[in-house]
Amino acid sequence: MEQTAFRVLAALLGVFAFLNGGRMVADPIGWFASIPDLALTGAANTHLIRDVGAAYLASAAGLGAAALWPRIAAPLLLAPAVFMGGHALAHLADIATGCAAAPGGTVTDWLGVVLPGVLTVALCAWGLRFRRP
Repeated sequence: MEQTAFRVLAALLGVFAFLNGGRMVADPIGWFASIPDLALTGAANTHLIRDVGAAYLASAAGLGAAALWPRIAAPLLLAPAVFMGGHALAHLADIATGCAAAPGGTVTDWLGVVLPGVLTVALCAWGLRFRRP
């Protein structure tokens, strides 16, 4: 049961990362325009959006692999946890220092970046439970 819950969460986060990253790479301006909060940060930078999208796609691969092979999930989730967790920390730092797009952050900050980052880091740690002794 626990392993099933782990696999479902990893798969859901993987789908989120794949869809988000795929859209960022394929249509950076459309992706930027589809998220209202982003207009508060300034003009779109297509190169940066594609770079971040590629990191999301790499994270999706690790999350998907972890969903398929939970016994080796921790090493598979290391890179996704570093990117998505680090991305979440960067947004939290911006919120804490008043550099975020809006005071206290935006819905996009909290639900689109911080929550997936925290969950991915937690999955990486949780994956340690499924290793064989």
